[in-house]
Amino acid sequence: MHILIIGGSGRTGKLTISELLRQGHQVTALVRNPASMVDFPDVNVVEGTPTNIENVRDAFKIQAPDAVVVTLSAPRASDSPFAAPISPPRLMADSNANVISVMKEFKVSKIVILQAFGVGASWDNMPCLMRGLMSMSNMSYQYTDHNHTDREVRQSGVTYVMVRPSRLVESDAMDLHEWSNDGKGVPLMASASRKSVASFLVDTAVQTKWDNSCPVITN
Repeated sequence: MHILIIGGSGRTGKLTISELLRQGHQVTALVRNPASMVDFPDVNVVEGTPTNIENVRDAFKIQAPDAVVVTLSAPRASDSPFAAPISPPRLMADSNANVISVMKEFKVSKIVILQAFGVGASWDNMPCLMRGLMSMSNMSYQYTDHNHTDREVRQSGVTYVMVRPSRLVESDAMDLHEWSNDGKGVPLMASASRKSVASFLVDTAVQTKWDNSCPVITN
């Protein structure tokens, strides 16, 4: 398959590209800084940003993909997840809207979007302590953006998978647990390794099992 990845220069994005290549797929990546992709000589790299719809079109013109994987995350003032955002408030929503518009032009039907546990219907199943933390910290801006994305992608008419892992950690890949009922029962300190999540994103892109669903996953 040919997969277009948006946000491929990030930590989870690079792991997702590595897994796609390992499985023998073709990859195109739309990134702001092509130099960040020097370790991926086999990837078609297109310079640009998903907030610019013409840049998105340029990525599709390389070769219309079979699916799009979005691992985009909002830049923050520091590496802390609670640092102030330095990106537009609708970075994710507007980027995904541009991608979906171009998908329809090129007759590409499927998008896989990396989100987080607590987005959309999974919010009510997040432990109370975590809901309070997310509501009262700078993380609230990212959740608002993801929630805009959730509503708009559902209404777009494309086939979607919105993947919602718990807290991402840097560790070796481990078996993943999928939580039914929008994550009901996920423990307070649950986490998911980026490597595991990257593999899951690839699975959801190339298989139909998760189409039009929002799986909550943890290790």
